[in-house]
Amino acid sequence: MKRSSDLALGSWQFGPSHGFWTGGTIQASRLTIRAAYKAGIRHFDTAPAYGNGLAEQLLGSVLFQKTAIIDTKFMPKHPSLVAQDVQKSLDRLKRTSINTLYLHWPSSSVDLRPIVQSAARLIEQEKVHHLGLSNTPLSLVQTLQDLPITFLQVPCSLLWTRGLEEYKQYAKKQGISLVGYSPLGLGLLSGKYPEKPNDRRGDLYVYQGTAYPIYRELLELLSFLARKKSISMAQLALVWARSQDFETVLMGAHSPEQLSPLLETDTFSLDEGEKRLLDEVAGRLCACAPPSWDNLFGHRW
Repeated sequence: MKRSSDLALGSWQFGPSHGFWTGGTIQASRLTIRAAYKAGIRHFDTAPAYGNGLAEQLLGSVLFQKTAIIDTKFMPKHPSLVAQDVQKSLDRLKRTSINTLYLHWPSSSVDLRPIVQSAARLIEQEKVHHLGLSNTPLSLVQTLQDLPITFLQVPCSLLWTRGLEEYKQYAKKQGISLVGYSPLGLGLLSGKYPEKPNDRRGDLYVYQGTAYPIYRELLELLSFLARKKSISMAQLALVWARSQDFETVLMGAHSPEQLSPLLETDTFSLDEGEKRLLDEVAGRLCACAPPSWDNLFGHRW
């Protein structure tokens, strides 16, 4: 039996940005981080873009002087700015080094190679242990494969399975570790939002046109399988994500109450028939997005 992916705590929900995650509080965020650490989670993921540094600051303050793996990111601007931006992250995190530094989103307006090379020099300075790429089209990843990139961070969600198998095959061939994010589909796979939520999630493609009835079909299937196993839809969505052979899956939670059930998914599994059912509906869902899209948000890099 294959090992389930390890769990880490993502922190986008702790730092509202771009109209997402506007309803949380700093106190709830602190409690959630503490609860994760108390439960044995030692791997945390963040980014300066999450609340303009707020998520990094929260992790830094709660995990100060605690043993933890913390990954963060940087945005591609200019090679000369990489070290400066990383130092700002280190200061907010109250750390002397970063486990994995990811390029958060690629940019078509700048040459990424010298920027990633600049980030690689931070490994020599022992400020960064590993380099990774996040939200990066596989075609672009391949142009940088001669650089010391050892992690790829991509969506691992039933809301977006386009290109997933290609990433998995490439990572296996290159000896790269895959890290999956948003296994609960920004909370939509919990079943709480069959209708549009009153935030930016309502703009996602799943609520548009031909995608919407298939999204509802996916929720019904998740609900059926969850009842069959006596678990929640959110737990089932995470079980599916953990079955995808990723090294790590980043879960998100707003409160200890949301977090606790997610930590109890080690003992659950899906059989091959159940996975095929979910994969089939998920495939039809993401096929409704424009062919040019390579991410859930339709963000054009």
